[in-house]
Amino acid sequence: MEDECLELKSTEMDALMAIYGESEQFEYSSNNDNGLISGKLIIEIDSISVQELVNNSTAPNIEYLPPITMKFTLTALYPLQEPPSITIECSWLNDFAIEMIKTRLDEIWELEHGICVLHSFIDILTHDLHLIKGITVNLQKDAEAIVVYNRERRLRDFEAQSFDCAICMEEQSGRHCIELSCHHVFCRSCLSLYLGILIAEGSIAQLKCPDTQCRRLPEQPEIKADEMQQLLNEEQISRFQRLQEQRKIDSDGSKYAWCPRQGCGLGVECDKTIERLCECDCGYVFCKLCLRTWHGNNHCEIKNAKRIIELYIRAVRQNQDQTVRAKLEGQYGEATLKRMLAEYDRESASMDLIRKSTQKCPKCCLRIQKTYGCNHMQCSQCHTHFCYLCGTVVDKTNPMAHFNSARSQCRMRLFDGIEGSVGYDREQQLLLQQPLQEEQDEINLMIQLAFEDDNDS
Repeated sequence: MEDECLELKSTEMDALMAIYGESEQFEYSSNNDNGLISGKLIIEIDSISVQELVNNSTAPNIEYLPPITMKFTLTALYPLQEPPSITIECSWLNDFAIEMIKTRLDEIWELEHGICVLHSFIDILTHDLHLIKGITVNLQKDAEAIVVYNRERRLRDFEAQSFDCAICMEEQSGRHCIELSCHHVFCRSCLSLYLGILIAEGSIAQLKCPDTQCRRLPEQPEIKADEMQQLLNEEQISRFQRLQEQRKIDSDGSKYAWCPRQGCGLGVECDKTIERLCECDCGYVFCKLCLRTWHGNNHCEIKNAKRIIELYIRAVRQNQDQTVRAKLEGQYGEATLKRMLAEYDRESASMDLIRKSTQKCPKCCLRIQKTYGCNHMQCSQCHTHFCYLCGTVVDKTNPMAHFNSARSQCRMRLFDGIEGSVGYDREQQLLLQQPLQEEQDEINLMIQLAFEDDNDS
């Protein structure tokens, strides 16, 4: 009987060797002294069985599960009288599931008693594992190993196929292609070139699947960071990360800021507990609003007062965006801005008075105020002769030609503004007397000297 059993076992081993060949999936050894044959089989689980198992679990998009290792020992009286000794090893099966599998294999042995059953065992583990009660995917036990194996198996199957690149339209081996998360396939060289151009141009918002089907979608799928790592060199990845950081900070200025320290320029996440406080990895602590050294609860120092007050005037008096007003008052203080606004109004009124009560020299632009005399003036700075009424340069050898010409708007107006003459404005003369006496004396002296020079000429 042992000889008959040995012959049956040898035939079974030859059949398995024909199926699996000399690979890591199947190996065995025999002991001629006691007739024992020991070995192991690494069994890949059928995709249908995997899907059924995964559907009953919380597993994320799993297409392949790590294989089951079935170790066996065949006694001298197998298969005619004694069953095989089976050990099941699998990273994602718990002890209860393994016991349920062994129970099912024992049932197969009872049904097929007297014949070789290893092939039937393999068939059960390959195709019908999901039919065994109590078998589930145990992600809590070895989730990382399952995900890694699933990725490796998908890659192995992918590389064994050929695909048409959606960019160059040529058929390429899967070894030279990449499949994006949206399942569109491109050859690596084409997609690397495409991404490299976009990154060089700084157009990272366009780093999305270039397939026409995806481009038609309202939200075009973006190319993921791990996919970028497979396609770009270190320099391109570094630039992409900088651009991505810049995009994040620029899109949400309330949470992030750029470090203003010279030579740094890192992106900084603002403190969530202290308003405006930012601390860079370089050690610089600064205010998010004014970018200067941290000044606590004190208001920011005003650097460009004119620009700030113009923004504040538009917000306060022209009813523009009130968020601007709130931001300015929060940064610089409401009392400070109102004081600046009052000073601005006083300065504006003074400038309006100067513009209305003076004339600009047409050559050197010096502002000149006439307190008395005719409208033929000579600049005390550049000695240009001009008309005080219209600011036109006049001929110093014949200044009266301007006031006598029929084409001149100042014809017959040489003495306009002098009390008693046509066009005299009493209120304007009173306004001219408002400046401080010291300033008025200086102005009068300058104009008097200019007037005397004019008479001498």
